[in-house]
Amino acid sequence: MDNKFNRERWHYPVLDRYTYLDTATTGLIPQYACDAMNTYLQNRTDLAMDIDDYHWQWEYADDVRDGIAEMIGAESGDEIAFGQNSSSLFNIFCNGLVFEKGDNVVIYENAFPAMTYVWLNLREQLGLEVRVAGAVNGETAPESLFSLADEHTKAVTVCHVDSGNGYRHDLKTIGTWCREHHIPFGVDATQACGAMQLDVKDMKIDFLTTSAYKWLQGIQGIGFAYIDKDFMKKLKQSEMGWANVQDRINGGPFDMVISEKASRFENGGLPAIGLYGLHETVKTYMRLGGRDIEDYILDLTDYLYSEVQKLDGFSIFCPHQRAYRSGLVSLKLPAGLGLTEGLIREAGIRAKLQGQDRMRVALHYYNNTRDIDRLMEYLKSCIKK
Repeated sequence: MDNKFNRERWHYPVLDRYTYLDTATTGLIPQYACDAMNTYLQNRTDLAMDIDDYHWQWEYADDVRDGIAEMIGAESGDEIAFGQNSSSLFNIFCNGLVFEKGDNVVIYENAFPAMTYVWLNLREQLGLEVRVAGAVNGETAPESLFSLADEHTKAVTVCHVDSGNGYRHDLKTIGTWCREHHIPFGVDATQACGAMQLDVKDMKIDFLTTSAYKWLQGIQGIGFAYIDKDFMKKLKQSEMGWANVQDRINGGPFDMVISEKASRFENGGLPAIGLYGLHETVKTYMRLGGRDIEDYILDLTDYLYSEVQKLDGFSIFCPHQRAYRSGLVSLKLPAGLGLTEGLIREAGIRAKLQGQDRMRVALHYYNNTRDIDRLMEYLKSCIKK
């Protein structure tokens, strides 16, 4: 398996310059995805685009939807909608629900702000009650969420992987409970999709969003949402544009027959450049195999856990059991180490500092144990200094 993933490193020129451990901020773009996007842009520059080309792009978008559906276990591309990013797509879920006086939603304290601000905004606008589950050692147990829900709960939402400490939520347990209690279940998978396996049907997820510029190795400005076909019927249409209808090509100004597919939430033209890159990385994910990718990344995480224990003064911030780990790990640094991201970069390493005492390390399938060894060697040298 290692050889398969080590061969993938050939597609990332930046790895010749840096030990890259910062996918949780932005993923690397492989050369083949860059080439696909550049080819599209060059063709637009050289040949322009007529209306037939523009219409064909929607057919291409449907091919990308089908690939994504296969990757995450959706029924078909009809359950996939494209958008600018996870934050904007998550608003489709929150603003598409119907709330009455006394209703509530359940979230948790370590969620990324994109998952909390929209609910807080609805609290201000509608008086919606927002119930917040606490965390113990960086982990929010499913039971903590369940204990806050009642007959007035209209949604439970979590991030698949927490961006602060890498905790991976048990989506199947949460989703199964929510489905049994008829509570919509929403997930932000931005820190997981492309690295940790997803099976949206088995996990009983009603709505899932992700941006493409992290673990999916795309560009900013494109993401997608999965919307379960049965749940889709329960969402109200809060926005409208020319592309939300069944016949977006031939429809007239008063032919508003809304599509029954997830594309009903796409108001207009799609980010074509990003689609070309995303299509390539999704195909690579399928070629490498989702189970192999997850296992390989978790093996790297296990190796990082073991190596950190050998460093005096260092530890894992909020360590998790393997079942709840991801490719994202937060290291606790000794006091007074004096690291800056500038110093780390000068040493040929890319990682994110979380304040003065923590470092976030993000491991993808283009990493290997030598990358971890190089980071450990650098941190040892910092201790000596």
